[in-house]
Amino acid sequence: MADSKDSRDKQADDAEERQREREVSEALERDDEDEPPLDEETSEAESDSDGDDRDEESPKTEE
Repeated sequence: MADSKDSRDKQADDAEERQREREVSEALERDDEDEPPLDEETSEAESDSDGDDRDEESPKTEE
């Protein structure tokens, strides 16, 4: 294939299509796997991000 803009575009498109096919294939292979367990740091960070700006030590009062 001659080196032209069209041929470079086609090569790039082909490479992207191969990458998509690999990703789909890998996802289908992992489909039956369980989710990895969350580590404590991740779960603590998620629980702290509930929009509450108060410190953990300060008691929460109902308003």
